[in-house]
Amino acid sequence: MHRLILKNVGPIQDCQIDITQFNVFTGAQASGKSTIAKAVFFFRTIKDDICDCIIKRSTLSSSSTLHKTVLKQLRNKFLQLFGTSRAMSNDLLMLYHYDEDTYVKITLTLNEGTDYISPNYVYFDFSQNIRAFLSQYNHIEPIEHVDLKSEIIKKLNMLFRDEYETIFVPAGRSLITLLTNQLNYIFTSMDDDQKRSLDFCTQKYVERILKIRPLFNNGISGFLESKHLPDSKMNVSLSRKSIKLVNDILKGRYIFTNGEERLTLKNDRYIKINYTSSGQQETVWIFNILLYQLINDTNTFIILEEPEAHLYPDAQKKITELLSLFLSNGNALLITTHSPYILGTINNLIYAKDISANGKKEKVARIIDENKQINECLAYFVENGSTKKCISEDDSLIQNEVIDGASQAINDDFDALFSLSLEEDSDAF
Repeated sequence: MHRLILKNVGPIQDCQIDITQFNVFTGAQASGKSTIAKAVFFFRTIKDDICDCIIKRSTLSSSSTLHKTVLKQLRNKFLQLFGTSRAMSNDLLMLYHYDEDTYVKITLTLNEGTDYISPNYVYFDFSQNIRAFLSQYNHIEPIEHVDLKSEIIKKLNMLFRDEYETIFVPAGRSLITLLTNQLNYIFTSMDDDQKRSLDFCTQKYVERILKIRPLFNNGISGFLESKHLPDSKMNVSLSRKSIKLVNDILKGRYIFTNGEERLTLKNDRYIKINYTSSGQQETVWIFNILLYQLINDTNTFIILEEPEAHLYPDAQKKITELLSLFLSNGNALLITTHSPYILGTINNLIYAKDISANGKKEKVARIIDENKQINECLAYFVENGSTKKCISEDDSLIQNEVIDGASQAINDDFDALFSLSLEEDSDAF
């Protein structure tokens, strides 16, 4: 279990949360859910930044130390994720504990000039064991074989207590899907400065799409079959269940052929993906990324914003079940959501697991597939610049008042109007 502390970061004034296998954040728009999600992504991908810097130093000579090279890359990533430090609070604090002895801390310092105060400066403080690791790889011979790179990755995973590849799936995905035919041209024609002007999470999301899209020329099912995996493997069974759910939600089968993304329908007709519904456009690349990682049996921590976007309630239930299948293969999730349907389905899946443990496994499985059942989750409500746990201590479920909170104000208005109508009726008599 990792731990994140944020103080005076964007809309977040004070946040202290644990990060475990399944994490749920809910709350009103602009409350700070995305800020928390981006902070988790930033810290969990620091090990990837260090690995990149080591590999670059093995091929390019540099007069700077590895520590300085890493700091430069992290500062650039920080500014791409959170914006210019000029607009940030001087007493900003971001602290991520990977364990008791391993942490990365971010603050802002004011650098005094001779006759003026320079803009806030992003300052990084690494725990002693991270500093020791950077010193160890300050001088490294060229990396010419995969084994050495794998060895570095393995050591970084141990250092940061994190075996997962972290992937961020941002909100507003439909715009990227709409631009599918121009996406490759737009992105490859941008220079480094233009790419840096993009939100960092969106940039990485587009890069991932462009990388794996050509692999789906026979659809997701074709990609699975091309791996020639034995049916006995857990991820194969979960992948097939997931593909069935995905095709059901999309009302078709995704393929990438002749440079086009298409949704093939049951009668073998197809629709170009940029002409499909907003719900299909929002979800298609959630599905492709989830299934790609699941089929490859890669330990993955996915940060997913608003999985419910533009989906009918029944489809929101099914996408939650899809996420639970992804969890069943040992993966991890962090989702932000406004949807009572998502939260309610999570509760059902947790409740099913709880009842199964009480000797009713087979009966429960007739209602909810065993692989869809969830052990537990950590859920937080984000409001007024802070977070609070919203898990009931009695049954480990997300509290009903949080799920119903969105509709409570509407119900209150109706009750008030109804009471008023009764008063009018009584006046008539």
